[in-house]
Amino acid sequence: MADSEISTSLSRPSRRDVLSAALMTVGGTSFNSSPVAPPDDDATDAAVLAWKAWRAAHRRTLALCRKQQALESELARTIGFPQAVLATAELPSPMRINSLRQFDELAADLPSLCTGRAEVAAVLRAHQQRWDDADRAIGYTATRQKEAAASADEERLIAMLFAADASSLLGLSAKLDVLIAVGADGAEGGHFPWPELRRVRRDVARLMQLQRHDEVGLTA
Repeated sequence: MADSEISTSLSRPSRRDVLSAALMTVGGTSFNSSPVAPPDDDATDAAVLAWKAWRAAHRRTLALCRKQQALESELARTIGFPQAVLATAELPSPMRINSLRQFDELAADLPSLCTGRAEVAAVLRAHQQRWDDADRAIGYTATRQKEAAASADEERLIAMLFAADASSLLGLSAKLDVLIAVGADGAEGGHFPWPELRRVRRDVARLMQLQRHDEVGLTA
């Protein structure tokens, strides 16, 4: 590992728990008893089918996320995030250094620290090695990779769901279910979820037209 690469990036807070909590509260029911759960006669609705696939993917992603978070907590507790403690006369108090980049930024203002760079690099490298060994033993990185793959699959299914034409109000409800869940934390930026909402609006208009057509046929 090159000196410049000695660091362990902390995993960013996942939105999976937020999404799950939002999904559990849609319609005031639990996740497993969601009002969107489709009966057999709606099995041909493309939106409902996509929703079923997404729900399974969401559960898998959430389970993997929780697992990797637990494994990261175990590593942090038993090994600690790689760091070196820098204590010199130039500093008012000891400082924790998490990467050589951080050390170099500090040394830019305090050039006298440069003499200790090799020692700091050695400490960081040794700590990183302990982290990597423990990581492989418990499967933390492997779990993170699985979670990332599951998340990508979930995002693909979300796109597939919103691209599908709902052929029932239940299908439309499925779209809204996912939309509310995914948009709950506002993590996608100020433009989300307007494209999907416009798609839902078109679905509503189309279903209303179909309903009116059926009503006209019955009265003819």
